[in-house]
Amino acid sequence: MKMKYILIVIVLLGSVFRLWGLSENPPHLTSDEAALGYNAYSILKTGRDEHGELFPIVFKSFGDWKPGLYVYLTVPFVATLGLTELAVRLPAAIAGVSAIVLLFLITHQLFDNKKVALFASFFLAISPWHIQFSRGAWEAGIALTLTLLGIYFFLLVVKGRPRMLIVAGLFFALTLWTYQGAKLATAVVGLGLLICFWKELSKVSLKILGKSLAIGFLVALPVLVGFWQGKTGRLEVYSIFSYRRPEDYVQAILGQERVSRDSWQYILYHSESLNFVRGILGRWFNYYSGRFLFFDGDWTNPRHAVPNSGNLLIIDSIMLVLGLFALSRVGAKKEALFVWFWIIFAPLPAALSRDSVHAIRTLNMVIPLTILLALGANAVWDQRKRVGKLLPVLLVVFSGIYIANYVYYLDQYWIHGPKRNSKYWQYGYKQMVEKLTPLQQKYDEIVVIQDYTQPYIFFLFYQKYDPVKYQGMVSQVYMPNKYGDVGLVSGLDNITFRDINWQDDRGMVGKLFVVDPIRVPIVDSSSPAEFKLVDQVNYLNGDVAFRILEILGEKR
Repeated sequence: MKMKYILIVIVLLGSVFRLWGLSENPPHLTSDEAALGYNAYSILKTGRDEHGELFPIVFKSFGDWKPGLYVYLTVPFVATLGLTELAVRLPAAIAGVSAIVLLFLITHQLFDNKKVALFASFFLAISPWHIQFSRGAWEAGIALTLTLLGIYFFLLVVKGRPRMLIVAGLFFALTLWTYQGAKLATAVVGLGLLICFWKELSKVSLKILGKSLAIGFLVALPVLVGFWQGKTGRLEVYSIFSYRRPEDYVQAILGQERVSRDSWQYILYHSESLNFVRGILGRWFNYYSGRFLFFDGDWTNPRHAVPNSGNLLIIDSIMLVLGLFALSRVGAKKEALFVWFWIIFAPLPAALSRDSVHAIRTLNMVIPLTILLALGANAVWDQRKRVGKLLPVLLVVFSGIYIANYVYYLDQYWIHGPKRNSKYWQYGYKQMVEKLTPLQQKYDEIVVIQDYTQPYIFFLFYQKYDPVKYQGMVSQVYMPNKYGDVGLVSGLDNITFRDINWQDDRGMVGKLFVVDPIRVPIVDSSSPAEFKLVDQVNYLNGDVAFRILEILGEKR
């Protein structure tokens, strides 16, 4: 009973970290979040997505393709809370809280130790990595929770309840409905379970196996059909295999070696295959580096990390090492082998992509690492009798250091992060829409600087644009990219989204322009005789995000 109350406290703690100030931090909706929310709004109102497709399984978004489960999970929240930041982010936050309970259940099934399970749920509840992707509308967080559900029900099969395999197959299949990267991430987990628990799985009747495979396949089939139709989420763009070395680089190698492409020297030491292997392994090992785990996190994308903080706390490094020792002492038991397998292969989906590191594509890795932290903490706790009278002192010292480390993380997340990274969270578009909406009737045309941030989606979201109206015009305003990648929208009503040629545009008297200070420098647009600064939007650090300018002068 005591364990139950401790778990409740841990879940409440994790809920606070995931739900408190959810609308305000992250400091702004990204265009992807706004697209998820608006498509949920469109489905709610019309049964169709922004492009007019009736209840799609895979949603077209900015030329990309997104599995639609997150959109459908958002619909009831939009119905009850309106089209708001909170409604869009709540599915991910609730999934994040649910993961805390699921990890307790999974860890208890793996090690039959409630203390280890409680430690695991506690470390996940306060995990910077998991919190980061539970507080935004990240589809990967939903996929992770569904993966945990699949693992839990699979472990029930191992414990003698074979019919649970059908439920496990259902949840594993549903991960494909949430996130493109789940295809490989789910395969890694499934393969690990299959290898480590093959003996138990072989005892399941062929009838149950057949039903499990059939249900899993039928659930996954709509997404797999989309995959065959090319709705792959720009896998070509992100795959490391799409980026071969430049020809002049290869020719330089051939010249230095004085060999040809089919020579044994080139094949053995310089081939393209070897280059890809080096690239994949280099990325793979990045995920075990101190920089990624403890100091900088995802250093390639500020939206994926907290300033000056890793995906784990620095103090976690001690528990992580102790956890590795504790796991090794478990021996060759299948439960331990599964954790080892997951630790080793969790980075695979990200290692095959072009990015040096990517905290979203490796989000599943947070689970085996958290289990290691739990094993390390439990190993320390089991030694408390040997310490004797020093135990209170050591607990105070260690707890003090841990709390100080965590307060530092919270300070970075809540105080410094929003100010330093508001630009990367696309801050300013909501504020721009709020300032332009009352001005729309005063101008024949408002020109908003075009960008792959997709400014149109923020107008759809914050103006609660009529989905029927937009669906009727989308074929006229949507401009696909000639490369088949991300497309753009040219306008909504009297708002035009386009590139700015300031040399010509500065003479368009009577027009209202929304520009940024990079493409339209302030020094070149500040003359009071030529321009009226109607309003301005600043990032949270005070830098200028957008300037709203009216062109003055006499119309010809």
